[in-house]
Amino acid sequence: MKNDGRIVDVIIKDNIGEDLKTGLPIVRGFIVWADVGMKDVLKLIPGIYYVSDYGTCYYIDLDPRYDREFLRAEIEAQIKINGENNG
Repeated sequence: MKNDGRIVDVIIKDNIGEDLKTGLPIVRGFIVWADVGMKDVLKLIPGIYYVSDYGTCYYIDLDPRYDREFLRAEIEAQIKINGENNG
């Protein structure tokens, strides 16, 4: 744990919604919790085409041509790198 009580720098979860035609669950992108001001960092990652910013929560839509696990790792790496540079 860090001195400010935070346990980790970034949390990435699948954004699971509902397919309106079938009613089945569908994975839409990621929900990311990170420091404030990371929207511009996230938008620069290839494979991410939309980022909604809600303070420390970001809703991210992915380009389906890119590997999800690669993008998950890239998001985490970019946030950690840029968080250290900014803080």
